[in-house]
Amino acid sequence: MKKIIYILLIAAIFASCNQGDNKAKEQMEKNKAGMQKFYDEVMNKHNPAMIDSLLVADYIAHEADPSMQTKNRDELKKMMADFFTGFPDLNYKINFMVADSDMVVAHYTFTGTNSGSMMGMPASNKKVNIDGVDIVRFKDGKGSEHWGYNDEMKMMTQLGMKMDMSSMMPDTSKNKMDDKMKKGETKMEKKK
Repeated sequence: MKKIIYILLIAAIFASCNQGDNKAKEQMEKNKAGMQKFYDEVMNKHNPAMIDSLLVADYIAHEADPSMQTKNRDELKKMMADFFTGFPDLNYKINFMVADSDMVVAHYTFTGTNSGSMMGMPASNKKVNIDGVDIVRFKDGKGSEHWGYNDEMKMMTQLGMKMDMSSMMPDTSKNKMDDKMKKGETKMEKKK
């Protein structure tokens, strides 16, 4: 009889552990669904009004690009509206999405044509196709923090806005190097 009670006790413990795992998995799936809804309803349907229903009131953005940082949902809505004006055919395709605990990570491809003005810049009428990653922490089923990274250099190049890097590079033309060698201005010296 003691063995049966012992086996039932162990079975109950394993069942309760499994229940906790199932709840965690369910929450991660809900978080992924919330992230997908953000792409579908806000980004692809160009509807910043949906942001309030998908993000917590004290939402925080941790963007690598300072011009993309927002302090709250209202700033994010304004930034998104400006972005949608700049790219009226904007589309996000989710390449993959994973969740762990309260975090969701999505790798996306963003496409669009810059046919409207954006952030004070006139339209370039050029197409972009760039990849990026969004990392979002969820709290009570809503996004609470965001970290985002995308290939900004590729986007600037595709828009024809890339910076001329030649001014930042040292002049290595043969004549310039010969002149420096004659004057002894280089750190390398010929061995005698």
